[in-house]
Amino acid sequence: MALHVIRVIRDLADQGSSAMHRPRNFYCAEGDDARCSKWEPNTDIFECADHVIIRLELAGIRREAISVLVKNGRLTISGVRQEKRPNETIYYHQLEIHYGLFRKVISIPEDIEHNDITAVLDDGLLEIKISKNSQVVEIPISAEGAEPKA
Repeated sequence: MALHVIRVIRDLADQGSSAMHRPRNFYCAEGDDARCSKWEPNTDIFECADHVIIRLELAGIRREAISVLVKNGRLTISGVRQEKRPNETIYYHQLEIHYGLFRKVISIPEDIEHNDITAVLDDGLLEIKISKNSQVVEIPISAEGAEPKA
C-alpha cells in the first residue's frame, strides 16, 4: 500500500514537473484538446530544402493505435500506449515510461503543402514528411466584365 501511495505522489510530481519544463517553440500549438492527453511524445522537427520532417518517439505503440490528422493548419498526432503488466503482484521501484492517451499538436506554417504528407513508423519512431510549397502560381487579372484568360 505504501508503495502505491509513493507511486501516486511521484506521478503527480512528474506531471507538474513536465508541465513546467515543457518546451515551447514556433511549431507547437496549445489548445483545449492538447490538455486532455496524459503525455506528449518527444519530438524533433527539422527543415530540409524542399520538405519538413517531424519525428516522434513512439516506442511500444502499434501503428493501428496512432492517428495523424491535418485540419485548419494543425497537424495532430494522437494515440495510446497500452501498459503490459505481469499477471502477478508487482512493486514499482522506478516509473519513467508514459502510458495511456497521448496527443501532440503542431502548427503547420503556410509555406508547407498540406496535401503532400507521408508518415512512416519504423523502430519506434514515427517520421512525418511534409513537402514545402515552393510553387509560385501567377493569377491572371481580367478587365471588369471580361472573361479571364487561361
